[in-house]
Amino acid sequence: MVLISHTMKFHGVTKFFICSLLGICMSSCKSVIKDPKLYYSYLENPANGLVKEKTVAGIKLKVKYLPLDYLAFNSLDKKKFLTQAAKDSVMKAFDNSLTFILNIGPSQNESFDVTRVGIDNYGEFAERVERMSFQAQEWITIKIGEKIFRPVLARMENLNALEKSRNFIIVFNSKEIMEEEGVNDQMCFIYNDELFDIGTNKFVFQMNDIKTTPELKF
Repeated sequence: MVLISHTMKFHGVTKFFICSLLGICMSSCKSVIKDPKLYYSYLENPANGLVKEKTVAGIKLKVKYLPLDYLAFNSLDKKKFLTQAAKDSVMKAFDNSLTFILNIGPSQNESFDVTRVGIDNYGEFAERVERMSFQAQEWITIKIGEKIFRPVLARMENLNALEKSRNFIIVFNSKEIMEEEGVNDQMCFIYNDELFDIGTNKFVFQMNDIKTTPELKF
């Protein structure tokens, strides 16, 4: 009976180990997408957990995670011969970056330009543009547990565009964040608004969604 008991315990431990190993493999394995259009569609699909949206008082906020493959592909000159050395060089340049894009614009039923809404004169307009151009880094953080991380870069992309919304590229130090205890669960992207009186806005990203983002093969 003792032998049987030990055998059953052994098989139980073995089964638990195998199931745990399979779970780890399934959560960490990445699929591969070769078509950039399909890859972009994957990133834009809310079901995949890489894009978050909310609307507050007529202002729509959209935060999207930008994977390393996406950044590298869009940085390369596709008109020239794409060598492996060129790809490796660009990938390395983004290797220590955790990047998001924050879009601030009017909600679906609104048509105002966010650089002009609530503005009465040119002086106020110039002040808003300056704040959007140079102060965005002060409004954005990532929170993991009780620890706060600030971006190393926050840059408005389309200052002179005809669009009603504006994009901000937000870059964090990925090494610093990924080594934080508890990061395996989730991270909270926080936008503390100082422009439109819409308060603090939080967007929770599950780390498994980020870690299992498909690879763009190019």
